[in-house]
Amino acid sequence: MNYRSDIQGLRAIAVIAVMAFHYNPAWLPGGFIGVDVFLVISGFLITSILLARKAKADYTLSATLKYFYISRFKRIAPAYFAMLVLAALVAAVFFLPKDFDTFKDGLEKAAWFNSNHYFAEFGDYFAPANHEQPLLHTWSLAVEVQFYLLAPFLTLLLPIKALKWVLGALLAGFTLLAEYRMRVVGIEQATYYSLYARLPEFFAGCLAALYMSNMPNVDERTHWPANLGLVLILFAAIAQPALGKFPGIPALVPIVGSVLLLIKPAEGILRRFLCSKLLVWIGALSYSLYLWHWPVLAFLRYYTGTEVLDLAFSLVFVALTLSLSVVSYYGIEQAFKGKQTGAVQALRWGVLLIAILGTSQSMARVNTAFTPPHLPIEYRRYADLETICHGKIITDCFRGDLSSAREVLVLGDSHAAMLNLFFDSLGKELGFKARIITASSCVTIPGFDYQRIAEWAHQPCLDQIEAAMPFIEEAQTIFIAGVWNRQTRSNAFNAALSQFVESQNSKQIFLLSQVPRFMRDVSRLRRFDSLGLPNQPERDFSYKVANQRLRELALSSSDAEFLALDSLPIFGGAPFHEGRLIYFDEHHLNEYGSREYAHNAEATFEGLLKRQGPESSE
Repeated sequence: MNYRSDIQGLRAIAVIAVMAFHYNPAWLPGGFIGVDVFLVISGFLITSILLARKAKADYTLSATLKYFYISRFKRIAPAYFAMLVLAALVAAVFFLPKDFDTFKDGLEKAAWFNSNHYFAEFGDYFAPANHEQPLLHTWSLAVEVQFYLLAPFLTLLLPIKALKWVLGALLAGFTLLAEYRMRVVGIEQATYYSLYARLPEFFAGCLAALYMSNMPNVDERTHWPANLGLVLILFAAIAQPALGKFPGIPALVPIVGSVLLLIKPAEGILRRFLCSKLLVWIGALSYSLYLWHWPVLAFLRYYTGTEVLDLAFSLVFVALTLSLSVVSYYGIEQAFKGKQTGAVQALRWGVLLIAILGTSQSMARVNTAFTPPHLPIEYRRYADLETICHGKIITDCFRGDLSSAREVLVLGDSHAAMLNLFFDSLGKELGFKARIITASSCVTIPGFDYQRIAEWAHQPCLDQIEAAMPFIEEAQTIFIAGVWNRQTRSNAFNAALSQFVESQNSKQIFLLSQVPRFMRDVSRLRRFDSLGLPNQPERDFSYKVANQRLRELALSSSDAEFLALDSLPIFGGAPFHEGRLIYFDEHHLNEYGSREYAHNAEATFEGLLKRQGPESSE
């Protein structure tokens, strides 16, 4: 097919939108639609190529399939696997062992172009955040490769007239399926990363190619389709989140915009813009830019502990992304597409294969070599998850003095779960037992707005709330702990907590303050220090604002009391206490810290128990 520089300009717009969104979602809230523009272009180009091959006099199905898959592999694989190799080596040096294990799981799926399924089901509260996952962006390439397994057979085996109807029906059907699963069933994460939800983009591109093959000479005086197409894409990039859950029907906005630009090549000012040297060059670099920008961002975020980079790290991001992309495009993409002798190409593939095999065999050893000596287990976890009632019920969930008749109930999210040893120590010292029922991201009280937390945490949250209900009815003393700087951002949660407190007539409710939190995962500090990288544990004072909200709630209720424990002496030198690390990450205490926290809080709890007297026993 004829080369169209305006398509390179459209690619440039798509990759710039994606990069702007990934860098800072506030800059371009709908910039993620750039991926959908890419998918429409992909469907358009591969259908155009296949139709051109099919029209040749010497056409055969086997030869065309062989040509298609070899050309696609040469286009995608070299730069892709080079990115995986370098990302694996950097992760091996940079990542803590537990984080590297998570990375390896994703790497294995990415190597087989199956990472969209991996991230569709991914859910681990203590894994690096999504914006710190270097291979998260490979989901879209996995979707594209999976589409390639389907596209040639549809295009080559079906007659053109039937193909149009089939593609149109599939486009509508899969759009409605995505809508149904997101809006009715409530499955958003799995739908977002799925192939079926993105097939409409590919099919729209295929239909555009079929249209062009039948009507190649569109009236050049008709400028409005291309102009409208660009307006729709820009509108989607700015306002897409306001249109509702994505993809599904809202994805039709950037899809239609892309199709209009493809079937009616731009003219006039728009053409000069799309075909400008800078945009065409960025469009040529777009695949490499997409491949490299995200790992660079993820590693910088892992190091800094923040999603939005400051100016210095932003400049590092731009410089590294551009440098890697230029090297990748000219040194890998173009080199592997070249027409050099078979020996030269074989050498290049051989070097790439050796790099892949060498990295796969050595990356675990590299990670171990750069890992400082292990601290004892009590410093490397906030609790033994196999022995506590966190997301599931194990035995009776009791901690403390199990022979005591005095019983309290502890509810909350992971910040309550980290207090298992806290209440175990206090209970044994002061003569009470604590039943602790918690769930990830979920404060285990009736009415908790579980819909806003990660999908994988929904059912464990609901199960734990249901399990806690009988004990809530019986308990006379209830302690609630949570990641308040996150939970209290939700007005629905604040209302549920207030209602819960007010509904517990004549019971004593204690709201425990959130412990001080830090901007970065403090367990990473030892590793960065061993690498000679500057790092300091900087406090994130959002916990103070949240604690004040809890204090105000307690003051408004006669049955609730706020326990301000965040100013205890143990936190004076946090994240260390008497030279020892007391934190597991940026906001959870480790097991050692939980015990020390209990020793510091013992006088406070002793006073509470004396105030209540023996009649509070159950």
